[in-house]
Amino acid sequence: MRKIALTLTMSFFIIASYAGDILTLNNKMIFEGKALKIKGCNLVFKAKGKKYIIPATDIFSVQFENPENKIYTEYIKLADEDPDKCLRGRLDAELYHGKKGGHFVLGVLFGPFAMIGTALANPTPEKGKQTYLMSENKEEFNDPAYLSCYVKKAKAQLIGIEALGWAAWILIALSL
Repeated sequence: MRKIALTLTMSFFIIASYAGDILTLNNKMIFEGKALKIKGCNLVFKAKGKKYIIPATDIFSVQFENPENKIYTEYIKLADEDPDKCLRGRLDAELYHGKKGGHFVLGVLFGPFAMIGTALANPTPEKGKQTYLMSENKEEFNDPAYLSCYVKKAKAQLIGIEALGWAAWILIALSL
């Protein structure tokens, strides 16, 4: 009797582990798999052994297997925000924010200290002269969703450039 109960219990857990999340795209394509994480304004989804990064603007709906899942709550927060605002914030930061050559030089001169300083900074569109002049999204400069994505992208981009500067300094030091 114990073997039957154990077998049934194990079978139940195995079957439950195969149940997954259901993703429906705007073009009505449906996929069953597992939502792995929210990355920026994208959903990382695994289906049939492959990982896909799907922009939130392409998603019609997601039916989560477990509504108490952390990814579900992050998705709900993303759905409440306008994904287009997030995308516009990221694009403005990427295109217009910061003097990238200057941050490369900071990385060469100060290495990890430059990266720490950038991580502690609070970049905003108003502080970026080029962003303020060139962006077509000035009405969103005070929107929390726009600002959150802008700040994350600006910091990540400038820290990456400073890391390249530091790596260049290390390569030069090793070659001498």
